[in-house]
Amino acid sequence: MTDIRTPTTFDVARLLLVSAIWGLSFLCIALALDSFTPLAIAAWRVILATILVLVICRFRKVPLPRGLRVWVLLAVIGLLNSAVPFTLISWGQQTVDSATAAILVATTPFTTLLLSHWMTRDDTINRYKLIGLVLGFIGVVTLLGHDALFGHGSAWGMLIILFAASCYAYSSILIRQLSHLRSFAIVAGSLLCSCLVLVPALLWTSPPWQQSGSLSAWGAIFILSAGPTAAAYVLRAEIVKINGAVFMSNAGFLIPVFAVLWAWLLLGEWPGPVTWLAMALILIGVGVGRYTGRYTSITPA
Repeated sequence: MTDIRTPTTFDVARLLLVSAIWGLSFLCIALALDSFTPLAIAAWRVILATILVLVICRFRKVPLPRGLRVWVLLAVIGLLNSAVPFTLISWGQQTVDSATAAILVATTPFTTLLLSHWMTRDDTINRYKLIGLVLGFIGVVTLLGHDALFGHGSAWGMLIILFAASCYAYSSILIRQLSHLRSFAIVAGSLLCSCLVLVPALLWTSPPWQQSGSLSAWGAIFILSAGPTAAAYVLRAEIVKINGAVFMSNAGFLIPVFAVLWAWLLLGEWPGPVTWLAMALILIGVGVGRYTGRYTSITPA
């Protein structure tokens, strides 16, 4: 693995960009659900994103990775990055309200921090990262409000969503193992492996020749494919390679912020004072985590 660097202003800007792209996915999924099942949405977004990334790789002359070990890692990344969490979160939300689900997914940075500390040599725990994560998590709870703390849901549904969140965390660690590869190659390979799982599932549960969707639903799926899946995954791979999985995991706090901002800009839902307070806590948390990139680990005496 290549060493990670202290996040620069440019790196923070990229983190904000990928979070903004992922924040848009909530609106797109809501539109797509009018015509498609959750599994069909996951499958189509991965299939179309795979085609798009492969075309870009061809145009930019980026070769696909080689070697059995690399492809085994890509297969695991593909499962943990899209196929498994896309399906499990949708399944879990059948019995867990959306606010509680968002809180459970927002535990990803904590899982990533623990995994990085034990599985990498240069992305370990320090007091600033820990304080930043706590502030960010408090911000997410504040943002989502009463329902996030007292929302109803089955224990199994919550455990399923927690497991899905841990999948995202572990996939980031594995991406670090492939830091010698170009980001487009990592994304192309992992998406191809995801297709091997999702395409048969799509053909079995929702055959394309039996589906019909509205123009707005298909438009939402194309946006999901090009933005939150293709472009955001390439940015994510680049950030993890350069700045580490823990820094990238801050997107778990920022995504709800951008979801609120998109709702404000596109739907006219003006954020209230509590929302602005929550956003401030989240941004302060990200800033504190970035304050020292010197990776002074908290280790036993």
